[in-house]
Amino acid sequence: MTRPEDLVARTFGVPPSVVTDTTSNQSLAEWDSLGHITLLMELESTYGVTLSPEESMQVTSVAAIKKLLADRGMA
Repeated sequence: MTRPEDLVARTFGVPPSVVTDTTSNQSLAEWDSLGHITLLMELESTYGVTLSPEESMQVTSVAAIKKLLADRGMA
């Protein structure tokens, strides 16, 4: 299974080594509004999930992505 860190790195075109649990839309310049939509689409495609509008707004960091996946039984 693809690690959330790798998905974020690939989506935003940054080295995986700079992506940690604390990486967020506040700390990564590439994670702008268009990038957020792209990330949501990648999350849905990669993990086979459908995100609600509320969940989409909560996905603002790698830690939040991991929590969302864990809540859905995808550790």
